[in-house]
Amino acid sequence: MNNIQYKSIQKIKKITQKSKWTIEEDNVLSLSIQKYGTTWCKVAQSFPNRNPNSCIQRWKRLKSQSKIKKQKWNLIEDQLLLELVTLNGKKWKKISKYFTGKTDKQCLQRYNNTLNPNVNKQPFTVEEDQIIYQNYIILGSKWSKISRKLNRRTHNQVKNRFYSHIISSHLNLENPYHTKLSSQQAKKALFKATLEHKQKLLLENQNLITQLLDQSHLKNYFDEDESYQVEFEEAYSNYQRLL
Repeated sequence: MNNIQYKSIQKIKKITQKSKWTIEEDNVLSLSIQKYGTTWCKVAQSFPNRNPNSCIQRWKRLKSQSKIKKQKWNLIEDQLLLELVTLNGKKWKKISKYFTGKTDKQCLQRYNNTLNPNVNKQPFTVEEDQIIYQNYIILGSKWSKISRKLNRRTHNQVKNRFYSHIISSHLNLENPYHTKLSSQQAKKALFKATLEHKQKLLLENQNLITQLLDQSHLKNYFDEDESYQVEFEEAYSNYQRLL
């Protein structure tokens, strides 16, 4: 074997070496299989560093994970989950070992979304939607921080509400998980809409501050009208956060 052949083999090994699959690669794999079926050589051509066997093994794993996700919780499992949380606290990895076909993430989601008595499971109100919308414009996708501004809502509830409703009702965009746009195009559209709405909210708060200041010379509102002071401080605080 000459030096050129050796370098070529090493290069191929480097290209096809094992590395973790990303979410983007999983999406490409799914789309490629829709297009080419199980013609794995063609599927593998969609990747610069994956061979046909790697694609086969990844697809098998994704299908098995999908089967786990589809297994519904029953009443006995719900009761067991509640008892385990009472005994162990929220140690989800430890708790998941008591269940067949349930991951620690599934246990966490089942408890928070369905069983936790301290979580608000009522439909979202118009006021809550507005709070999520305004805070998303300021904070972005910091769902935990946004959830703290609501009454007993989890970060997952807030995230789901944003993508299922607010993104269309307030930002006039399609849910990126349902649109035909690529993930990059969807991100750009969301970024553009967020920037436009941030500028809009900035102007609204700026105008409100100006209006309140104009009123203040007619009467000493800070001394005589507590609601005026609260409204002014809230408008000014929102304005500062948007800057």
